[in-house]
Amino acid sequence: MPDKLLTTRELVDMLQLDRVTIYKMVKDGELPALRVGGQWRFSAEAIDAWLKAQRGETPSEPPRRIAATDLTSLRLTDLIPIATLQSIQDQFAQLLGVASFVTDLDGQPLAPCSRCSRFCRIIHTRPEGMAACQASWRTIARLDEVGGATIHTCHAGIQYASAPVTINGQRMGMVTAGQFLTEAAVPETFREQALATGACLGVDGEGLAQAQGAIEIITAERAVQITDLLATIANAISGIGYQSYLARQTLSQIARLSATHA
Repeated sequence: MPDKLLTTRELVDMLQLDRVTIYKMVKDGELPALRVGGQWRFSAEAIDAWLKAQRGETPSEPPRRIAATDLTSLRLTDLIPIATLQSIQDQFAQLLGVASFVTDLDGQPLAPCSRCSRFCRIIHTRPEGMAACQASWRTIARLDEVGGATIHTCHAGIQYASAPVTINGQRMGMVTAGQFLTEAAVPETFREQALATGACLGVDGEGLAQAQGAIEIITAERAVQITDLLATIANAISGIGYQSYLARQTLSQIARLSATHA
């Protein structure tokens, strides 16, 4: 069976320690822990071994250690089916009324964009347009300072919120919601930028200008709500991916043991 991951609340109940003490022990390296998305999780096997060590017992078998480097040859879609990612982003887009999609670290969407705006669909009619969008997403995915969900402005002047999907300490992709503005654009200014974008990418600039009304205008408070929920979605995807990764590791171990006995 895959190693169970404990939440901080479960560990508080198990060890009868408060959260502040647990987090301090993690920070000081006294307690084994790992990041799944933006949340701390604790391997049940590692905690059991740690408890035995505190009691002076010698564990019969050392806990499994999962190396983050093992993930370098895997894509997010190797751990989570595309249909699952599509379902998550479809429901997220429907709930919030904005576009949603998941990309890898190269900015490549892993499933078709959910609720894509007319403005962005025009840009995506040309390879140059899609390449420009992917370049924006790739830049965001590779920003070292990205922690939780943050809002960015793309090459065409509209805004997105993005949050990283991190599995076993390694960033695997980004969850994005967007194609909105946090304040209404001046029509003349928007038209000038739309025409310039169209000329640069070889798409219908006039069509982009007319699609201004299709872009959602949201308040700053709404933007904060979107980023908070987006971080939760990213953490959930991270958790699904990590459990899948542990299952793969278990199957690999079984295969190695079977080959040895054979």
